[in-house]
Amino acid sequence: MSWLKNHAASARAVAVVALGGLALSACATNQYVDEQIATVNSRIEQTDARVTAAAQRAEAANSAAQAAANDARAANTAAQAAATDARTANQRVDQLGGRVDTMERGPVRTPRG
Repeated sequence: MSWLKNHAASARAVAVVALGGLALSACATNQYVDEQIATVNSRIEQTDARVTAAAQRAEAANSAAQAAANDARAANTAAQAAATDARTANQRVDQLGGRVDTMERGPVRTPRG
């Protein structure tokens, strides 16, 4: 007879104990799970801090861009006002140019006699 037939009950018991031991050793302990969760939470906190810092930098850049846009609008308005003033001054110069030419020619004199 074969060895397995003679010791079948013992072999089954050994197999059940071996499988049970393997199954129980695969379970995670509370300490292991807590360590893993702590590691993940630490990474989440670091990522959250980076995201917060990036959002603050983006908000500051947005504020600076809006301030620059407002300054550009004010400069554009001032430039348009200056251009209008320059056009008005040029029109006055053109109007006075004819008068100055007349004055430079002097009065027309007729000879006596």
